[in-house]
Amino acid sequence: MENRALGAGAFLLTLKLPLPEFPHPGKFLHIKPTSEGSDPLLRRAFSIFDCDPGRGTVDVLYKVFGRGSAILSRVPAGHQLDLLGPLGEGFPIPDGDRNLIMVGGGVGIPPVYLLAKYCLMHGHAAAKITFLAGFGTAAESCMSDRVGTLPIELKISTDDGSQGHRGFVTDLLRAHLSTAAATTVFACGPEPMLQAVQNLSREFKVPAFLSLESIMPCGVGTCLGCVVKKDGEEKYLRVCREGPVFSADEVEL
Repeated sequence: MENRALGAGAFLLTLKLPLPEFPHPGKFLHIKPTSEGSDPLLRRAFSIFDCDPGRGTVDVLYKVFGRGSAILSRVPAGHQLDLLGPLGEGFPIPDGDRNLIMVGGGVGIPPVYLLAKYCLMHGHAAAKITFLAGFGTAAESCMSDRVGTLPIELKISTDDGSQGHRGFVTDLLRAHLSTAAATTVFACGPEPMLQAVQNLSREFKVPAFLSLESIMPCGVGTCLGCVVKKDGEEKYLRVCREGPVFSADEVEL
């Protein structure tokens, strides 16, 4: 195992985890560091960023936001983690004829990167895949380095204009939806970004699938600590069990 700092508070965790098959994009791992006793008490949910079946490794990209991720950032190489997964329902695998737009905001990049890689591995034309990555500043865009290794179009936005388009990644999405036909959108990032993607999918009448970021205390649907309201109904869906990926028309953000 390796736990490498990338700068701007981001880390790349490489796990020795020989999965029986390439993970379905959008599924997540539930991880608890064991290096500091029982703290944190519960596992944290992390999207699978990448997988190398030949080496038997899985990569997890994360940013330090709270105590749990801060403890994880201090875990040394070679340490054993308490881990459950892959869990949850991932992205639907898109039809090969459609144009695909992947939208990643900050550390929301991992599941949509894995989907783009999965589609390429299964013959989807690279020319039909566009990746839009949004960050606060250029210093945070190191997380897009691996996306840049894929033979697809990559466009970057930063809030302060220090790299790529100055503004939100959804500005780039609007421009693409204005010209692209037969398009499906896949997105992961902070909730305001997902709300904007949801609104654009309705405005342009294109299907969109959103991977929600949420605290998932149990990770298997028993504690109800991660529910989201079902759109138009007095019902709630568990992000960890029915998601984390939902159709944009399915949930109320």
